[in-house]
Amino acid sequence: MRWLNIAARTLHVAFAAALFGGFVLTVPFVRLEPYHWLAIVSGIVLIALEWLTDCRWWHRGKGLLIWLHLGLCLLIHLLPQFTVPLLWLILISGCIGSHMPRRFRHWSMRDGWEQREKSG
Repeated sequence: MRWLNIAARTLHVAFAAALFGGFVLTVPFVRLEPYHWLAIVSGIVLIALEWLTDCRWWHRGKGLLIWLHLGLCLLIHLLPQFTVPLLWLILISGCIGSHMPRRFRHWSMRDGWEQREKSG
């Protein structure tokens, strides 16, 4: 499962990077549309994989950042004039979510801090 997650994450980053670069360089959306859909599909795959490995992801720190990520993506469709600044925020939130320490990724809005057993 770990290798599948790494492959999906790598594809998502590649598709999102092509899309982001295209918007920054003002490439017509018609040329970017395949990357748009591939970024969406790969993002859905990542959420599905997250759900399969941790059904509590949606109320944990990592899930809260996914919700922020999705909300910012929705804002692009509602406020297209802010696409590039919103893409920067999406990039930053994705990087934070992927690289923040475990104690914050696993903090739960519902359950609080993760309780881990200490080995003797």
